[in-house]
This record gives sequence, C-alpha cells and structure tokens, in this order.
Amino acid sequence: MGDPRKLRKKYKPPKHPWEAERIGRENEIKKSFGLRNKQEIWRADSLIKKFRYSARSLVGIPIEQRKGEEEQLLSKLQKLGLLKEGSTLDDALSLKTEDLLARRLQTLVWRKGIANTLAQARQLITHGHIAVKKRKMSSPGATIGIAEEGAIDWYGEPLAIVKKVEPPVEEKKPEPVAEAPKAEEKPAEAPAKEKKARKPRKKKEEKKEEVKEAKTNA
Repeated sequence: MGDPRKLRKKYKPPKHPWEAERIGRENEIKKSFGLRNKQEIWRADSLIKKFRYSARSLVGIPIEQRKGEEEQLLSKLQKLGLLKEGSTLDDALSLKTEDLLARRLQTLVWRKGIANTLAQARQLITHGHIAVKKRKMSSPGATIGIAEEGAIDWYGEPLAIVKKVEPPVEEKKPEPVAEAPKAEEKPAEAPAKEKKARKPRKKKEEKKEEVKEAKTNA
C-alpha cells in the first residue's frame, strides 16, 4: 500500500514532453478553462482514461455478465454530468478531457454569472467566497455533479462585483473618397512670333574685294 502519509501523483505526465501538436492543444485548453498549470489538464486526462478503460473492458464481456457493472459505470458518469440519460458504452468511450474540465467548480461559477472571468472565479473560490450546499469550497478543480450544480452560491454575504459594461460600438462613418488630383492647366502659350528672314552675311573675302574695287574706281 505504501506510506499513507505520502501524497502520490494523481496524473501521469506525457511520455514525449516535446510534441508541438500536443503542446499547442494543451495551451488552448489551459487558456479556455483558466487553468493554472498543465498538471490540471493531465489530472483530468488520467481520470478520463480510467473511465474509457473501464468501458472498453466491459465491451468484450457478454451483455448478461456486464449488465450490473455497465449500469454502475453509466450511472456514475451521469451523476458527474459527463453523460446524459440513455447513454451507452459507446458514449463513454468517446469522452474527452474537455468534458471533465467543464464540470470543474471554477468553470461552473463563471458560467452561472457569479464571476466575470475565469480568473475571477478562481480567485473567489480560493478566497473562500463560494459554497456548495452551504459548505465552503476552496478548490477550483473540484468536480461538481448534476445534483450539486444548482447549489452553487455565495458563502456568506455576496460581494459587490462590478459587471463589465462594454462601451457602445460607434458606427464608423464612411471615409471620404480621395479625389484624384487634377492636372494643372498650363497657361496657353502665346503664338510664336514670326521671325524675319535674315539677310545672308557676306563673307570677309567678298567685303575685301568690294573695298579694292571701290579704291580702283576712285
């Protein structure tokens, strides 16, 4: 049996610690249920595996022999809120870790509207402000059955919790469409003046000859 004073782990860690797909799935579960660490996921996963193992072991037994154990297992799962009435072993085999995490006291306190967030629900429970059947509860991970779900209430005087009021969403006005810049109109150019035809310049040699002729004629 072991030493009764020594607390043993109620979960089994994963065999392969570095699996990207499993780590991503665990991070999503941890965020969606407001869990403190991944040990809470492994604890719920180990318990679900036990339920599935029990259901799997009963499947191979004849119906007459397994009838009593099957009813006992299904009634237990129905009381915990994991299965509905009229469920079968096939439903027990399809249980998931999220189904058990949804029955935690922390999750139910948040769903009943006592707390605004999952983190606030955990804080109220650990500080001793939540009771189940008028009995103070301090464990956020306690599994609550169907019969106890309606008995979740404040322990003592309820605290004044301010509900978060979302600001009204302002309707966005359509932004004005920016018009394309108009091309600058260039001033009309003045008509080009007609250039006068220039007389061809005489070459220097022709000028010299003209000067000589003028001297000879004189």
